[in-house]
Amino acid sequence: MRRAFQVVRGEDQIATQIDTVIVGGGQAGLSVSYDLTRLHVPHLVLERATQVAEAWRNHRWDSFTLNTPNWQCCLPGAGPGDDPDEFLSRDEIVAYFERYVERFHLPVQYRVHVESVEAKPSGGGYIVETSAGRFEAKNVVIATGLYQQPKIPALSREFPADLAQIHSDQYWNPQSLSEGSVLVIGSAQSGTQIAEELYHSGRTVYLSVSRSGRLPRRYRGKDANWWQDKMGVYERTVDELPSPQAKFATKAHISGRDGGHTINLHQFAREE
Repeated sequence: MRRAFQVVRGEDQIATQIDTVIVGGGQAGLSVSYDLTRLHVPHLVLERATQVAEAWRNHRWDSFTLNTPNWQCCLPGAGPGDDPDEFLSRDEIVAYFERYVERFHLPVQYRVHVESVEAKPSGGGYIVETSAGRFEAKNVVIATGLYQQPKIPALSREFPADLAQIHSDQYWNPQSLSEGSVLVIGSAQSGTQIAEELYHSGRTVYLSVSRSGRLPRRYRGKDANWWQDKMGVYERTVDELPSPQAKFATKAHISGRDGGHTINLHQFAREE
């Protein structure tokens, strides 16, 4: 590989020059880094967290399990497990990311917060201001992902002060909640899986449903994601969707926990 970067001293500040800066060290950023490493392109991955897999490590509940089987969760160059039909738990996802960075020697710099990205006045690249100093890069890849900030309805401010409220981002397990009944607002994947766990723990659970659809986990012996893949659902581009907003639609609720199973809201209601 060519020399990764060089330091240039300007009139007012030292800048590190490099071909490409990748902002974000999640699955997208690591995948880009893998390809650039193979092509011997000098680059850096700037990650504000202290470790890889921050979102999976510290923003998912204890029993969290991916809904997508292993064959759908492969970072380039290395799959997550031997069985393509298994579902990774939270801890297995974290371990997979750690092995991936180590195996391919990806240049990830942790504890670096990117403050701004601007085009160079002279053209031909970008100025990236960070907590670790200034970088000048020919290319910048923004790989910060979606859904990084919890959305809390304004109505929540009108609830009684003694009513405990948390976002799914802060939920860990049934024991971490106060005693009593629980209202889960939202029936997409997080809401239904948390509601299922709380229900099986013996809690009285009320689920405020949304427009999220439903799917059986398996049909004719094949996983629901296998059928959608065969139907070309995952190959559609934005211009083929009913509207540009359709790309933000929630996925039908199913679970990968305990080997993968269907979440049946009607069954919840009958048993409750």
